[in-house]
Amino acid sequence: MYRFLDMKKYLLFLALLLLVPINVARSTLVTLPGPLAYPNIATHFNANPGMGTGGTLTATGHYIAYILTAREDMVVSHVAFRTNSVTGTTPVATVTIETVDSGGLPSGTLWNAGGGGSTSTTGTLTSTTVFLQALAASATITKGQVFAVKIAVASGTTPSVGISNINQVALFQNQTNLPYQVNNVGTPTKNVVNNSTANIALGSSSTTFYQVTGTMPAIAAGNNTFDNTTAGAKRGLRFTIPMNARAVGVRLATQSSVGNYNVCLYDDAGTELNNSCTAYVGAASPATTAGPNWTYFDNTVTLTAGTTYRIAIEPTSATSVAVGTIQLPSASYRGASLLGTTGHYTTFTTAGGWIDTATDTVPLMDVLIDQIDNGAGTGGGGGRIIGG
Repeated sequence: MYRFLDMKKYLLFLALLLLVPINVARSTLVTLPGPLAYPNIATHFNANPGMGTGGTLTATGHYIAYILTAREDMVVSHVAFRTNSVTGTTPVATVTIETVDSGGLPSGTLWNAGGGGSTSTTGTLTSTTVFLQALAASATITKGQVFAVKIAVASGTTPSVGISNINQVALFQNQTNLPYQVNNVGTPTKNVVNNSTANIALGSSSTTFYQVTGTMPAIAAGNNTFDNTTAGAKRGLRFTIPMNARAVGVRLATQSSVGNYNVCLYDDAGTELNNSCTAYVGAASPATTAGPNWTYFDNTVTLTAGTTYRIAIEPTSATSVAVGTIQLPSASYRGASLLGTTGHYTTFTTAGGWIDTATDTVPLMDVLIDQIDNGAGTGGGGGRIIGG
């Protein structure tokens, strides 16, 4: 008898669950005032990207300094930089993180001076080499603080030390007041950062690096051209989106290459999503090297947070098109790029399929987004646990 009554209560409880509305949080996409370029790496180009020299230091005490601002709290234990041409007998450099004086120049006061100083001395400098320096004491830098990263010639006979930058690529914007560069080859001179990017990296270890506006480590940069003479040739970006969003197009650095191509969005397996592919006619371009192309899909595509996608261009003529790329010193530096560890360069051919092994290479390509998740679920308004 008691078991029968218990069963009746249980069935009544289930019935109530079916009838009572349960609010369920649901994601909502909100429309932006204008398209957002993610990850915002295809910003400004003055010519084909390549490796350049930010300055050449020819005497003890000469330096290049980068005046930067922290976008997040950082504990910097390592600084990486790259040389271009180096000559002279046993040239050596010091790498320091310093405060900035009232004139906007490196102050000479080491960050964390009380803890031993954020400074390091290199071995003998050689040409086209990445130097990853462990600092004597880490620099604890708070979000929003302005600081200087300085590379100075410490010793050497008739030194000539070229400090590398990435030429013709301003990964944040063209001509900035902050960040900026200071060159001292006798008198410290502030320089507007124009069409270039500081080729340095700041790490919390020798393998984990921060994203710092105006910087990106590289050993190569190029404007890779290709055409349709290789069957199915595609080049693009493989990325994992961190939020729900709606994709409407692609921004990429095509430079002066003006061939025809299709631009498409695919799932990770390479299947086109929602008939997104759009045909771009190369003649619809002034063939300038000074900026990217904005191309919109035939149909929008809703992207799901945590899901991996591909955007790529596919030439449709024998006239070359291009996808600019930057090659990092190694895959461990991916955290210093705007894509972080969530994206990298990808290529495809009919014969070879997708190739994703170049995880140290970043394409100068963005996906254009016009809607993003508002971050707050909305009430389910009548959703039910069963049968909702």
